[in-house]
Amino acid sequence: MPVFTAEVLAQTCLKVFRAMGISDEESEVVTRSMVDANLVGHDSHGVIHLPKYVDEIETALIRPGATIEVKRESPSMAVLDGNWGFGPVIATHAMELAIEKAKATDVSTITISRCNETGRLGGYVLIAAAENMIGIVTVNDHGGGQNVAPYGGIEGRLSTNPLACAIPVGGREPVLLDMSTSVVAAGKVRVQRHRQEPTPEGWIIDAAGKPTTNVEDFYGPPPGALLPFGGIAAQKGFGLSIVVDILSGALSGAGCTRHGESRVGNGVFITVINIASFVDLSDFNAEVNRFIDYIKSAQCLPGVEAIRIPGERGRGEQERREREGIFVEDSTWKQIQGVMQKYQLPIPDSLR
Repeated sequence: MPVFTAEVLAQTCLKVFRAMGISDEESEVVTRSMVDANLVGHDSHGVIHLPKYVDEIETALIRPGATIEVKRESPSMAVLDGNWGFGPVIATHAMELAIEKAKATDVSTITISRCNETGRLGGYVLIAAAENMIGIVTVNDHGGGQNVAPYGGIEGRLSTNPLACAIPVGGREPVLLDMSTSVVAAGKVRVQRHRQEPTPEGWIIDAAGKPTTNVEDFYGPPPGALLPFGGIAAQKGFGLSIVVDILSGALSGAGCTRHGESRVGNGVFITVINIASFVDLSDFNAEVNRFIDYIKSAQCLPGVEAIRIPGERGRGEQERREREGIFVEDSTWKQIQGVMQKYQLPIPDSLR
């Protein structure tokens, strides 16, 4: 697999978007979303999406420069219609609006419909954490993306229904939870396919409901399905997925997963909590720091170096990739090369 610096990948994406006539403002937001995902190890939401973005722009599924409409609003909430613009642009705008409202009203909630795929959710909640606020985001697939089997079922009836939460901690990096309610995001199966590698056991089942590690069993035909997270307690991942689908779909007007829906985007639910409205920030930081120290003081299993709080693993991966570069699957890079050739752009060399 070729290896690139984050800067080379960012410039590659920016050149493609600019060649397509996309504004610098939107190009930079979407590019940052992808490259940041690669940096922290979320390759399923990284530059693997660039060819998909190009195709969706060319076929008008993504509408660059789309107006973000306010359908309902009060001092503490808003319902937005993204008019099928870039998902990262719409979600960033919504998070910034939620922060502005939470500063005035203590807690705010924003929902969004007609929003294309937002990418990695962790980046949005970190915007709130940078303002000493707690950020929570959930999304569904706007009624489509039925690739997760319900607990006890074998057919796809849910999207991966991810959620993210960032909590600022004075003197530390934020606590950052960013997870799908399925065992893995569907994009991770796509990454395995691009790498021509099987999936780990426990990710997917085939169309007959049998466990499999063959990536093609997931795609079919007939398609298989991802499993809810939880293993022998997968009813917990399934239950959480139901809640995420309702918050993201029913509350936003985007709709929950449903039969016959082929258009995939994101229904989005955002809540921001202004910590200082509830407790002195210094007291909050002291208590969370004490709590984290106590958790980390637990004796580790043999072979485990340290207990990691949510977000630490991704930061460690980012440090490694900043030193060593970002690996891009051969199949992904061939697709990106094809896009660059189409728009007559120079193809950068890899580090190795």
